[in-house]
Amino acid sequence: MRALSMCLALAALSAAAPVRAQSTAPTKPSNPQQMDDKLRAEIGRIAQSVDLPHVPPADSFTVGGRTIAAGSRIKGSVAVANGPLIINGHVDGDAIALHGDVTVGAGGTVTGDAVSIGGHVKLDGGSVFGEMRSLSDLNAGATAPASAPLTTARAMKLVVGWFAVLVIIGIGVMMFAEHNLDGVVAVLERHLARAFWVGLLAELGLAPLLLLLVVGLAITVIGALLIPFAIVAYVIGAAGLLALGFLGVARFTGRGLFRAAPTSQPRSVSLRALFTGLTAYLGLWFIVAGLTWLPAAQPVLRAVALAVTWVAITAGLGATVLSRAGTQHERPADSAGSPASAAPLAWQTPTPVAGVAAARRPVNPAGLTAGPGAPGARS
Repeated sequence: MRALSMCLALAALSAAAPVRAQSTAPTKPSNPQQMDDKLRAEIGRIAQSVDLPHVPPADSFTVGGRTIAAGSRIKGSVAVANGPLIINGHVDGDAIALHGDVTVGAGGTVTGDAVSIGGHVKLDGGSVFGEMRSLSDLNAGATAPASAPLTTARAMKLVVGWFAVLVIIGIGVMMFAEHNLDGVVAVLERHLARAFWVGLLAELGLAPLLLLLVVGLAITVIGALLIPFAIVAYVIGAAGLLALGFLGVARFTGRGLFRAAPTSQPRSVSLRALFTGLTAYLGLWFIVAGLTWLPAAQPVLRAVALAVTWVAITAGLGATVLSRAGTQHERPADSAGSPASAAPLAWQTPTPVAGVAAARRPVNPAGLTAGPGAPGARS
Protein backbone atom coordinates (compact mmCIF):
# COMPACT_ATOMS: atom_id res chain seq x y z
CA MET A 1 0.00 0.00 0.00
CA ARG A 2 2.84 2.35 0.86
CA ALA A 3 4.56 1.49 -2.41
CA LEU A 4 1.38 2.36 -4.33
CA SER A 5 1.17 5.77 -2.58
CA MET A 6 4.78 6.58 -3.47
CA CYS A 7 4.17 5.69 -7.10
CA LEU A 8 1.13 8.00 -7.26
CA ALA A 9 3.12 10.85 -5.68
CA LEU A 10 5.96 10.47 -8.17
CA ALA A 11 3.47 10.47 -11.05
CA ALA A 12 1.88 13.68 -9.78
CA LEU A 13 5.27 15.42 -9.46
CA SER A 14 6.27 14.39 -12.98
CA ALA A 15 2.99 15.77 -14.38
CA ALA A 16 3.38 19.10 -12.54
CA ALA A 17 6.94 19.72 -13.76
CA PRO A 18 5.98 20.66 -17.35
CA VAL A 19 3.25 22.95 -16.04
CA ARG A 20 5.76 24.78 -13.81
CA ALA A 21 8.21 25.09 -16.69
CA GLN A 22 5.48 26.39 -18.95
CA SER A 23 4.50 29.05 -16.42
CA THR A 24 8.06 30.39 -16.27
CA ALA A 25 8.49 30.53 -20.05
CA PRO A 26 6.70 33.92 -20.61
CA THR A 27 9.26 35.71 -18.45
CA LYS A 28 11.56 35.78 -21.48
CA PRO A 29 11.18 38.65 -24.02
CA SER A 30 8.15 37.97 -26.17
CA ASN A 31 8.85 37.91 -29.91
CA PRO A 32 6.00 35.97 -31.51
CA GLN A 33 7.13 36.69 -35.07
CA GLN A 34 10.43 35.73 -36.64
CA MET A 35 12.76 37.75 -38.85
CA ASP A 36 12.53 36.17 -42.30
CA ASP A 37 14.46 36.99 -45.46
CA LYS A 38 11.68 39.13 -46.91
CA LEU A 39 11.56 41.34 -43.81
CA ARG A 40 15.35 41.66 -43.79
CA ALA A 41 15.26 42.78 -47.42
CA GLU A 42 12.64 45.44 -46.63
CA ILE A 43 14.68 46.73 -43.71
CA GLY A 44 17.71 46.95 -45.95
CA ARG A 45 15.78 49.18 -48.37
CA ILE A 46 14.70 51.68 -45.71
CA ALA A 47 17.93 53.68 -45.75
CA GLN A 48 17.76 54.22 -49.52
CA SER A 49 14.00 54.67 -49.90
CA VAL A 50 13.26 56.85 -46.87
CA ASP A 51 16.56 58.77 -46.89
CA LEU A 52 17.49 57.98 -43.30
CA PRO A 53 21.25 57.93 -42.68
CA HIS A 54 21.10 56.07 -39.35
CA VAL A 55 18.87 53.04 -39.88
CA PRO A 56 19.70 50.27 -37.38
CA PRO A 57 20.64 46.85 -38.73
CA ALA A 58 17.93 44.24 -39.22
CA ASP A 59 18.89 42.36 -36.04
CA SER A 60 18.21 45.52 -33.99
CA PHE A 61 14.58 45.70 -35.13
CA THR A 62 11.98 44.51 -32.66
CA VAL A 63 9.50 42.29 -34.48
CA GLY A 64 5.93 42.64 -33.25
CA GLY A 65 6.04 46.12 -31.70
CA ARG A 66 7.67 47.83 -28.75
CA THR A 67 6.77 50.28 -25.98
CA ILE A 68 9.24 52.75 -24.45
CA ALA A 69 8.12 53.21 -20.88
CA ALA A 70 7.73 56.64 -19.30
CA GLY A 71 10.87 57.87 -17.57
CA SER A 72 13.18 55.63 -19.59
CA ARG A 73 15.86 57.00 -21.89
CA ILE A 74 17.09 55.25 -25.03
CA LYS A 75 20.41 56.29 -26.54
CA GLY A 76 20.25 55.82 -30.30
CA SER A 77 17.51 54.98 -32.78
CA VAL A 78 14.58 52.67 -32.01
CA ALA A 79 13.07 50.53 -34.77
CA VAL A 80 10.25 47.97 -34.92
CA ALA A 81 8.75 45.83 -37.66
CA ASN A 82 5.25 44.38 -38.09
CA GLY A 83 3.93 46.20 -35.04
CA PRO A 84 3.43 49.59 -33.37
CA LEU A 85 6.09 51.69 -31.67
CA ILE A 86 4.73 53.52 -28.61
CA ILE A 87 7.08 56.08 -27.05
CA ASN A 88 6.31 57.42 -23.59
CA GLY A 89 9.94 58.06 -22.65
CA HIS A 90 12.93 59.77 -24.28
CA VAL A 91 14.53 58.51 -27.49
CA ASP A 92 17.80 60.21 -28.39
CA GLY A 93 17.65 59.32 -32.07
CA ASP A 94 15.17 58.27 -34.76
CA ALA A 95 11.93 56.32 -34.26
CA ILE A 96 11.17 53.92 -37.13
CA ALA A 97 8.22 51.59 -37.59
CA LEU A 98 7.90 49.23 -40.57
CA HIS A 99 4.29 48.12 -41.12
CA GLY A 100 3.16 49.85 -37.92
CA ASP A 101 2.35 53.19 -36.30
CA VAL A 102 4.66 55.45 -34.33
CA THR A 103 2.83 57.03 -31.39
CA VAL A 104 4.55 59.61 -29.18
CA GLY A 105 2.56 59.78 -25.99
CA ALA A 106 2.44 62.38 -23.23
CA GLY A 107 5.93 62.93 -21.91
CA GLY A 108 7.49 61.16 -24.88
CA THR A 109 10.29 62.84 -26.81
CA VAL A 110 12.10 61.93 -30.03
CA THR A 111 15.15 64.05 -30.81
CA GLY A 112 15.48 62.69 -34.35
CA ASP A 113 12.96 61.82 -37.05
CA ALA A 114 9.78 59.80 -36.60
CA VAL A 115 9.06 57.65 -39.66
CA SER A 116 6.30 55.12 -40.25
CA ILE A 117 6.29 52.91 -43.36
CA GLY A 118 2.87 51.41 -43.86
CA GLY A 119 1.38 53.27 -40.89
CA HIS A 120 1.04 56.73 -39.39
CA VAL A 121 2.99 58.99 -37.05
CA LYS A 122 0.77 60.22 -34.23
CA LEU A 123 1.44 62.89 -31.60
CA ASP A 124 -0.50 62.14 -28.43
CA GLY A 125 0.94 64.87 -26.21
CA GLY A 126 4.60 64.19 -27.01
CA SER A 127 7.10 66.06 -29.17
CA VAL A 128 9.32 65.22 -32.14
CA PHE A 129 12.23 67.56 -32.86
CA GLY A 130 12.96 66.16 -36.32
CA GLU A 131 10.73 65.37 -39.28
CA MET A 132 7.55 63.31 -39.07
CA ARG A 133 6.84 61.20 -42.16
CA SER A 134 4.06 58.73 -42.84
CA LEU A 135 4.71 56.65 -45.95
CA SER A 136 2.35 54.18 -47.57
CA ASP A 137 5.19 51.84 -48.51
CA LEU A 138 8.87 51.82 -49.31
CA ASN A 139 8.19 52.73 -52.94
CA ALA A 140 6.59 56.02 -51.88
CA GLY A 141 9.94 57.33 -50.68
CA ALA A 142 10.48 60.76 -49.20
CA THR A 143 8.03 62.36 -51.62
CA ALA A 144 4.96 60.84 -50.00
CA PRO A 145 2.77 63.41 -48.25
CA ALA A 146 3.06 63.56 -44.48
CA SER A 147 -0.22 63.69 -42.65
CA ALA A 148 1.35 64.89 -39.39
CA PRO A 149 1.62 68.61 -38.53
CA LEU A 150 4.83 70.58 -38.15
CA THR A 151 7.04 69.57 -35.29
CA THR A 152 8.12 71.98 -32.56
CA ALA A 153 11.66 72.31 -33.87
CA ARG A 154 10.60 72.86 -37.49
CA ALA A 155 7.98 75.44 -36.52
CA MET A 156 10.49 77.38 -34.42
CA LYS A 157 13.07 77.25 -37.21
CA LEU A 158 10.46 78.55 -39.65
CA VAL A 159 9.66 81.55 -37.43
CA VAL A 160 13.36 82.33 -36.92
CA GLY A 161 13.87 82.14 -40.69
CA TRP A 162 11.06 84.63 -41.36
CA PHE A 163 12.45 86.93 -38.68
CA ALA A 164 15.90 86.88 -40.31
CA VAL A 165 14.41 87.58 -43.76
CA LEU A 166 12.38 90.54 -42.48
CA VAL A 167 15.37 91.96 -40.62
CA ILE A 168 17.48 91.79 -43.79
CA ILE A 169 14.72 93.44 -45.83
CA GLY A 170 14.27 96.09 -43.15
CA ILE A 171 17.98 96.94 -43.12
CA GLY A 172 17.90 97.21 -46.92
CA VAL A 173 14.91 99.56 -46.76
CA MET A 174 16.65 101.65 -44.10
CA MET A 175 19.71 101.98 -46.34
CA PHE A 176 18.08 102.65 -49.72
CA ALA A 177 14.46 103.73 -49.08
CA GLU A 178 14.39 105.28 -45.63
CA HIS A 179 12.55 108.32 -46.99
CA ASN A 180 9.67 106.07 -48.13
CA LEU A 181 9.59 104.28 -44.79
CA ASP A 182 9.44 107.63 -42.98
CA GLY A 183 6.43 108.60 -45.09
CA VAL A 184 4.57 105.42 -44.14
CA VAL A 185 5.36 105.87 -40.44
CA ALA A 186 4.22 109.51 -40.58
CA VAL A 187 0.80 108.44 -41.87
CA LEU A 188 0.52 105.82 -39.11
CA GLU A 189 1.31 108.43 -36.47
CA ARG A 190 -1.37 110.83 -37.70
CA HIS A 191 -4.10 108.62 -39.23
CA LEU A 192 -3.85 105.11 -37.77
CA ALA A 193 -7.57 104.28 -37.91
CA ARG A 194 -7.92 105.72 -41.41
CA ALA A 195 -4.93 103.69 -42.57
CA PHE A 196 -6.55 100.48 -41.32
CA TRP A 197 -9.81 101.03 -43.22
CA VAL A 198 -8.00 102.09 -46.38
CA GLY A 199 -5.84 98.99 -46.10
CA LEU A 200 -8.92 96.80 -45.73
CA LEU A 201 -10.40 98.27 -48.90
CA ALA A 202 -7.08 97.80 -50.68
CA GLU A 203 -6.96 94.12 -49.70
CA LEU A 204 -10.47 93.61 -51.04
CA GLY A 205 -9.50 95.30 -54.30
CA LEU A 206 -6.27 93.42 -55.00
CA ALA A 207 -7.92 90.56 -56.90
CA PRO A 208 -10.43 92.71 -58.90
CA LEU A 209 -7.64 95.10 -59.90
CA LEU A 210 -5.54 92.22 -61.20
CA LEU A 211 -8.54 90.92 -63.15
CA LEU A 212 -9.10 94.33 -64.74
CA LEU A 213 -5.42 94.48 -65.66
CA VAL A 214 -5.56 91.09 -67.37
CA VAL A 215 -8.78 91.95 -69.24
CA GLY A 216 -7.33 95.28 -70.39
CA LEU A 217 -4.19 93.62 -71.73
CA ALA A 218 -6.17 90.83 -73.44
CA ILE A 219 -7.88 93.32 -75.75
CA THR A 220 -4.83 93.63 -77.98
CA VAL A 221 -2.50 90.96 -79.31
CA ILE A 222 0.62 92.59 -77.90
CA GLY A 223 -1.08 93.08 -74.55
CA ALA A 224 -2.08 89.41 -74.44
CA LEU A 225 1.56 88.46 -74.81
CA LEU A 226 2.46 90.68 -71.87
CA ILE A 227 -0.11 89.17 -69.50
CA PRO A 228 2.33 86.73 -67.77
CA PHE A 229 4.88 89.50 -67.21
CA ALA A 230 2.15 91.85 -65.97
CA ILE A 231 0.92 89.27 -63.46
CA VAL A 232 4.44 88.72 -62.13
CA ALA A 233 5.05 92.47 -61.90
CA TYR A 234 1.71 92.97 -60.15
CA VAL A 235 2.45 90.26 -57.57
CA ILE A 236 5.92 91.65 -56.91
CA GLY A 237 4.55 95.18 -56.56
CA ALA A 238 1.81 94.06 -54.15
CA ALA A 239 4.32 92.10 -52.09
CA GLY A 240 6.58 95.14 -51.97
CA LEU A 241 3.76 97.36 -50.73
CA LEU A 242 2.79 94.80 -48.08
CA ALA A 243 6.40 94.45 -46.92
CA LEU A 244 6.93 98.22 -46.78
CA GLY A 245 3.71 98.66 -44.84
CA PHE A 246 4.50 95.90 -42.34
CA LEU A 247 7.99 97.30 -41.76
CA GLY A 248 6.43 100.71 -41.17
CA VAL A 249 4.02 99.25 -38.61
CA ALA A 250 6.90 97.38 -36.96
CA ARG A 251 8.94 100.57 -36.63
CA PHE A 252 5.89 102.49 -35.42
CA THR A 253 5.16 99.81 -32.79
CA GLY A 254 8.78 99.46 -31.73
CA ARG A 255 9.13 103.20 -31.28
CA GLY A 256 6.34 103.08 -28.73
CA LEU A 257 7.88 100.18 -26.78
CA PHE A 258 11.07 101.96 -25.69
CA ARG A 259 12.21 105.49 -24.89
CA ALA A 260 15.23 106.71 -26.80
CA ALA A 261 17.91 108.83 -25.18
CA PRO A 262 17.97 112.52 -26.22
CA THR A 263 21.52 112.12 -27.51
CA SER A 264 20.72 109.10 -29.72
CA GLN A 265 21.19 109.37 -33.45
CA PRO A 266 17.95 109.29 -35.49
CA ARG A 267 19.23 106.45 -37.69
CA SER A 268 20.07 104.26 -34.69
CA VAL A 269 16.72 105.04 -33.05
CA SER A 270 14.84 104.03 -36.21
CA LEU A 271 16.85 100.82 -36.57
CA ARG A 272 16.29 99.89 -32.94
CA ALA A 273 12.57 100.62 -33.24
CA LEU A 274 12.32 98.43 -36.35
CA PHE A 275 14.13 95.55 -34.67
CA THR A 276 11.96 95.85 -31.53
CA GLY A 277 8.74 95.88 -33.54
CA LEU A 278 9.71 92.83 -35.58
CA THR A 279 10.65 91.01 -32.38
CA ALA A 280 7.25 91.82 -30.88
CA TYR A 281 5.24 90.57 -33.86
CA LEU A 282 7.35 87.51 -34.67
CA GLY A 283 7.59 86.73 -30.96
CA LEU A 284 3.89 85.84 -30.97
CA TRP A 285 4.49 83.22 -33.66
CA PHE A 286 7.57 81.96 -31.82
CA ILE A 287 5.41 81.32 -28.75
CA VAL A 288 2.88 79.48 -30.90
CA ALA A 289 5.65 77.35 -32.40
CA GLY A 290 7.16 76.59 -29.01
CA LEU A 291 3.82 75.34 -27.67
CA THR A 292 2.97 72.86 -30.42
CA TRP A 293 3.10 70.15 -27.76
CA LEU A 294 -0.15 71.65 -26.40
CA PRO A 295 -2.64 70.73 -29.14
CA ALA A 296 -5.61 71.99 -27.14
CA ALA A 297 -4.20 75.53 -26.94
CA GLN A 298 -2.98 75.73 -30.54
CA PRO A 299 -6.23 77.02 -32.14
CA VAL A 300 -6.51 79.91 -29.66
CA LEU A 301 -2.83 80.86 -29.88
CA ARG A 302 -2.82 80.72 -33.66
CA ALA A 303 -6.00 82.79 -33.87
CA VAL A 304 -4.52 85.53 -31.64
CA ALA A 305 -1.23 85.64 -33.56
CA LEU A 306 -3.02 85.63 -36.92
CA ALA A 307 -5.39 88.43 -35.87
CA VAL A 308 -2.57 90.67 -34.61
CA THR A 309 -0.49 90.06 -37.75
CA TRP A 310 -3.45 90.72 -40.04
CA VAL A 311 -4.27 94.02 -38.34
CA ALA A 312 -0.63 95.11 -38.62
CA ILE A 313 -0.40 94.19 -42.31
CA THR A 314 -3.74 95.86 -43.11
CA ALA A 315 -2.83 99.12 -41.35
CA GLY A 316 0.58 99.12 -43.00
CA LEU A 317 -0.93 98.60 -46.45
CA GLY A 318 -3.36 101.46 -45.87
CA ALA A 319 -0.54 103.78 -44.77
CA THR A 320 1.45 102.81 -47.85
CA VAL A 321 -1.50 103.62 -50.12
CA LEU A 322 -2.21 106.95 -48.39
CA SER A 323 1.43 108.02 -48.62
CA ARG A 324 1.78 106.69 -52.18
CA ALA A 325 4.45 104.19 -51.17
CA GLY A 326 6.01 106.75 -48.86
CA THR A 327 6.67 109.32 -51.58
CA GLN A 328 4.12 111.85 -50.34
CA HIS A 329 4.89 113.39 -46.96
CA GLU A 330 2.47 115.56 -45.05
CA ARG A 331 3.76 119.03 -44.28
CA PRO A 332 3.39 120.38 -40.75
CA ALA A 333 1.24 123.41 -40.08
CA ASP A 334 4.22 125.79 -39.85
CA SER A 335 5.94 124.52 -43.01
CA ALA A 336 6.95 126.73 -45.89
CA GLY A 337 3.74 126.00 -47.77
CA SER A 338 1.36 127.20 -45.02
CA PRO A 339 -0.32 130.62 -45.14
CA ALA A 340 1.25 131.67 -41.85
CA SER A 341 4.77 131.34 -43.24
CA ALA A 342 3.83 132.81 -46.61
CA ALA A 343 2.44 136.05 -45.10
CA PRO A 344 5.83 137.70 -44.36
CA LEU A 345 7.00 136.94 -47.91
CA ALA A 346 4.01 138.80 -49.33
CA TRP A 347 5.34 142.04 -47.85
CA GLN A 348 8.74 141.70 -49.51
CA THR A 349 9.16 143.82 -52.62
CA PRO A 350 10.86 142.19 -55.64
CA THR A 351 13.48 144.27 -57.42
CA PRO A 352 14.87 143.65 -60.90
CA VAL A 353 18.50 143.52 -59.73
CA ALA A 354 18.71 142.14 -56.22
CA GLY A 355 15.60 139.94 -56.33
CA VAL A 356 13.61 140.25 -53.09
CA ALA A 357 14.32 143.27 -50.95
CA ALA A 358 14.94 142.99 -47.24
CA ALA A 359 11.91 145.10 -46.37
CA ARG A 360 9.45 143.28 -44.15
CA ARG A 361 5.97 143.93 -42.91
CA PRO A 362 5.90 146.51 -40.12
CA VAL A 363 5.04 144.97 -36.81
CA ASN A 364 3.03 146.71 -34.12
CA PRO A 365 4.54 145.57 -30.79
CA ALA A 366 1.46 146.54 -28.84
CA GLY A 367 -0.79 144.63 -31.17
CA LEU A 368 -3.07 147.66 -31.60
CA THR A 369 -4.56 149.01 -34.79
CA ALA A 370 -2.99 152.29 -35.75
CA GLY A 371 -5.53 155.10 -35.63
CA PRO A 372 -5.45 158.46 -37.37
CA GLY A 373 -3.40 160.02 -34.60
CA ALA A 374 -1.07 157.13 -33.98
CA PRO A 375 2.63 157.38 -34.94
CA GLY A 376 3.33 156.00 -38.35
CA ALA A 377 -0.30 156.23 -39.48
CA ARG A 378 -0.90 157.61 -42.95
CA SER A 379 -3.06 160.65 -43.32
